[in-house]
Amino acid sequence: MKAGPLSVAIFGSALICLSGVAYGDSVPLGAASDYAVLYEGTGGDTLHITNVSINGNIGVGGTGKVQFNGPGTINGRLDFSASSSGQFHDTNGMNAGPTSVNYNVTNVTSALSTINSLSATLGGEAGTSLAINGSMTINASSGTLDIVGGHRYRVFTITSYKENDGKLVTINGDTAGDIVVFNFAQGLGNVNLRGDVKLNGLSDDQVVWNFDSSGKNVNLNTNASSHANLAFQGDILGPNDVLSMTNANLDGRFFGGDSGDMQIVSGSTVNQPLTTVPEPSSLLLLGSGLVGMGGVLRRRARLA
Repeated sequence: MKAGPLSVAIFGSALICLSGVAYGDSVPLGAASDYAVLYEGTGGDTLHITNVSINGNIGVGGTGKVQFNGPGTINGRLDFSASSSGQFHDTNGMNAGPTSVNYNVTNVTSALSTINSLSATLGGEAGTSLAINGSMTINASSGTLDIVGGHRYRVFTITSYKENDGKLVTINGDTAGDIVVFNFAQGLGNVNLRGDVKLNGLSDDQVVWNFDSSGKNVNLNTNASSHANLAFQGDILGPNDVLSMTNANLDGRFFGGDSGDMQIVSGSTVNQPLTTVPEPSSLLLLGSGLVGMGGVLRRRARLA
């Protein structure tokens, strides 16, 4: 029996997929991996979504509300942890989405619990001091190696952050595929995340911009990105701060906002990572399976 074209095509495609996957771990998000945006929603505060595109799911905790102005697009679900009490307001007939609005979603509470714990844990880790000022290249291998819960992190402590439009921060992964963590020092105060980020050998879910401060203003504004096909990349965690996004392109996740209303406005785009990066053990199993598949196809070809 001869191996058919379909079998050969499947095997070839699988090899291509394997060769294109980065080896490494992804930040352990648990239930939060299902969301592009997570809002704490404490005290009935409001998530304002105005003239933006959110490509992914949104989760709102506590008694938080959502004000969807527009025109805008939500390509995903809108999940509330609370029961329905009129907390979703869609004010523009030209808005598209969300695909569904759901209440009493326990997954949101679980997701928020995970990121709150993760942010606090990572924030307590000592890191290599780093000032991010202007265009620069950061090698993951220069960060402090820390292993927590079986996950390998390269940790940096950001002592200064002064970016402007048109600046580019390039982050190079290490050979082990470690997760890169940028902890913003408590004494920095309010932070304006500017410029674009380029990742080499890293996925969006392998880079964490972590704020374990409280009551500070963290604003992402890339002015729609100055570099073609680039954006700010990575997962932004600010559970206890005021989070806002203005005219920004984010490839990653936007989580937190416990200290007030959250703003995602003025032409912003959020692209939720499609998948997390497989761990090396999973890739090894996949590779073994592909080798076995290749043997079967060769035996069938000889019998033809």
